[in-house]
Amino acid sequence: MANYFDTTHIDGKKLTPEEIGDAIRHKKFGVDVREAMAQGLEYCMRQAQKVDTLETEVKNLDERVTKLEVLPDKVADIKRDIGTVNGEIAKLKTAVFGDGAIPIDDPVFEDNHDKRAQEVHFD
Repeated sequence: MANYFDTTHIDGKKLTPEEIGDAIRHKKFGVDVREAMAQGLEYCMRQAQKVDTLETEVKNLDERVTKLEVLPDKVADIKRDIGTVNGEIAKLKTAVFGDGAIPIDDPVFEDNHDKRAQEVHFD
């Protein structure tokens, strides 16, 4: 048989989980047992909310990790594209400033007409 020897009242005190169990087992008055049970349920709900929050955070983290796993492939594509762009820039530089530049005849600018390109070839 249980021993209901604790006659003290809870009086709004916030109980720890251990105190909740002791109060339910040993409080003499029903009002104190009900208060202990209510606090126990509130404690369980707070813990359940924390678990829900952690579950959401883990799901978000999993999605972020999945996105990061495909990042190396994207980096390789970007490096390839950079190489292509650099090659095109080199062709353009050669066409405008190098051997591909064709001199123009411009009567307005007679002093530097041989340094400007009339047309550009991307061969």
